[in-house]
Amino acid sequence: CALPISIKIGSVLSVTGPAAFLGDPELKTLQMYVEDINKKGGVLGRPLQLVHYDDGSDANKANGFAKRLIEDDKVDVLIGGTTTGATMSMVPLVERAGLPFISLAGAVVVIEPVKKWVFKTPHTDRMAAEKVFEDMKKRGLSKVALLSETSGFGQSGKKETEAVAGKYGVT
Repeated sequence: CALPISIKIGSVLSVTGPAAFLGDPELKTLQMYVEDINKKGGVLGRPLQLVHYDDGSDANKANGFAKRLIEDDKVDVLIGGTTTGATMSMVPLVERAGLPFISLAGAVVVIEPVKKWVFKTPHTDRMAAEKVFEDMKKRGLSKVALLSETSGFGQSGKKETEAVAGKYGVT
């Protein structure tokens, strides 16, 4: 009796470096789910196999590891992109390969414009800004100072925050 062929899940996460506070728990969560799903018989009777690389919070490394996962490891799906920068460095590769990619990054640019093979799990930076402004409106607050940083998420967050502020009467 031959063993069923595993479903290979590729993962590129920022387990070390500045984004490790996100990437380390992301990896532990993926490992926990793979173990749990495999104990229950896998998916459609097929075990899951996690192939993971740590990009060290470096978008260039994320791109290289995504290329390795697609071309050498022959994964069936890719999960990762702890940061927006890492995610966006991988998008052209997964689009070209026609490989489902589930991003863990927050910026709206990950899914807008819509990309056939790219999905994301967290709410967008736009949604976060809207929630803050809804709360401010309830409290009668109408002015905000915005400090942002230069990462992909920081840039996108600033742009999206500025774009929706007027809708809530916030300056």
